[in-house]
Amino acid sequence: MTANHQPSLSKTFSLVALLSVVSKVIGLLRDIVVAAAYGTSILADAYNYAYLFTGNILILFGGLGGPFHSATVTVLTPRRSNPDAGTLVSQICLFTAASLAIVGAAIFFLAPWLMHLVAGNYGNCQPDRLKFFSEAIMQLRVMSPLVLLSGLIGITYGVLNVYNRIFWPSLSPAIASLAIIAAILICHNPDSSLPLAIGTLIGAFGQLLAQIPGMFSVGLNYRLQFKLVEDLAKYVKVLWPAIISTSIGQLIIYVDSFFCSRIGEGAWTAIANSNRLVQLPLGVLITAMLVPMLPRFSELVSVNKLDNLKSEFRRSLSFLWFLALPMTAILLALPQPIIRLLFQRGAFNAQSTALVTAALIYLVPSIIFYMARDLITRVYFAFHDSRTPFYVAMAAIFVKIFLDWLLVVAFPLGVAGISISTSLITVFNLFLLTFLLRPKLGLMGFSKMFKPVSIMIAAGVLCYCLTAMSYMSMQTHFTSMSLIPLALKIFLAAAFGGIVYFIVTHFFHIDEAKLLWQKLNPRGQ
Repeated sequence: MTANHQPSLSKTFSLVALLSVVSKVIGLLRDIVVAAAYGTSILADAYNYAYLFTGNILILFGGLGGPFHSATVTVLTPRRSNPDAGTLVSQICLFTAASLAIVGAAIFFLAPWLMHLVAGNYGNCQPDRLKFFSEAIMQLRVMSPLVLLSGLIGITYGVLNVYNRIFWPSLSPAIASLAIIAAILICHNPDSSLPLAIGTLIGAFGQLLAQIPGMFSVGLNYRLQFKLVEDLAKYVKVLWPAIISTSIGQLIIYVDSFFCSRIGEGAWTAIANSNRLVQLPLGVLITAMLVPMLPRFSELVSVNKLDNLKSEFRRSLSFLWFLALPMTAILLALPQPIIRLLFQRGAFNAQSTALVTAALIYLVPSIIFYMARDLITRVYFAFHDSRTPFYVAMAAIFVKIFLDWLLVVAFPLGVAGISISTSLITVFNLFLLTFLLRPKLGLMGFSKMFKPVSIMIAAGVLCYCLTAMSYMSMQTHFTSMSLIPLALKIFLAAAFGGIVYFIVTHFFHIDEAKLLWQKLNPRGQ
């Protein structure tokens, strides 16, 4: 990919980031509504445990960068101008729908067994156990069609990505969030969280339907034929290792849920809420970068421009870290005030705030490593190599089991132990994937990133210190914790730390700071 394509990449990143911000803001509003309705109660736990086998699969399999999206982009990119491309997509959809329908049916019938597998230790008394399992099993069955929908949504994401239709893939998750909000507002039941499951299912159908018009606007001739298209086998070859790799990663979540059931009521909901807060910056930045970069990585590999690939990877990673570091610093400096501002109302009380804060503060450091891990995984996909990430994920499961046991059972740190082990396993995955990539690409040239990244880290530490100190100073003089004063204190403290971060990086001539300044001040170019 030549340099003259850089403006296109920049515009794509900006548009996807903007749409992702809108989607994530609506998702945050959904979390606020859900938290106010159910807090960190047994009903909230029931939904979040049922979500493990349904909603999580939709996010991981059906999302941008998921196995169906990645496999579709990989096989369709070289054939996008081929007359048989529409037939290939049709066969991909049919094969995927038939396979996932079987999996969804299995989840429906095995719901009781699955719930006892991941949450067998839940509940301190028999009434709590009965209430939890009754709710969780019912909701798991209601949401079981999400497995089928995940594959179809992922494929449509992939097709629209290849043909540069990025509007709905970036915005459609907001439909799912709005459906959940509507379900709670219209059908809220304080004795059951079933409205959450119904809203989640309706929202997933909405996501798929939102993609359909774009699918028919790309000019493909969709038709079914009995003769299999040649690249369908390549799709399956790329897909299954990616599914297994992603599923192995999901097993880590099941490991966490199993150990969380030993902690007590609200523990898994606290982990889920803290993870969603971390995913807020992660989702925007990773999605915005992966959408334009995955096809680019694939194209550079196909023309054997590996030096260009390494350069693109370093540039993308450096830009992601530049944006993520101040967000990480602010979350670390103000975890409890942010959670109190967002969630502490209705059923979400001070005890819930303390529980989520304990989970969040140790999960935030994983943001930096998570971004690098996801980006480097796309390099493997560009080489049509899903096996290596799979083997790394397999090894990570055993390490995660040990870490969870160590930090939850041997040293009972509660939800903090789960978050610490998650951050450590993310670091483990990243370094192992980086090491195993060397036979394909040799040295990645990370030494070239040492100086700018060191400056970014130093600026991030300064951002953390100034954000925390300025908030404490305002808190000393203005002790009110009502909504507007609290929001104003958080905003001013975060803005002060963020502005200082940008000034420091710009002063030291960090390229990413210059690029951001040009975007914010186009007249000064």
